[in-house]
Amino acid sequence: MEVEFGQYAVPVILTVILGIIYKFIPFGDKYKALIAVIIGIGLGVLAIPYKGMPWTVVSLVDHVIYGLMVGASAVGLYELSRTVTKPRE
Repeated sequence: MEVEFGQYAVPVILTVILGIIYKFIPFGDKYKALIAVIIGIGLGVLAIPYKGMPWTVVSLVDHVIYGLMVGASAVGLYELSRTVTKPRE
């Protein structure tokens, strides 16, 4: 399942949004993964009305999981595991 807004895929949109946010708002490194995942989930859910899909449990769960995976991959699974096992200071 590839979620797109017009001709742009969600991973590309997420990369641009995160680049802008991280450039202008000084977040600590430990919050960057959380921000990427939250924005990824938000973009996934936003795709439901954008595509004109019904708000069913199946479409909501599918898009939330897709957004979670896109957000996690934007940061890298290594960074997510690092913040759990050995947080940055």
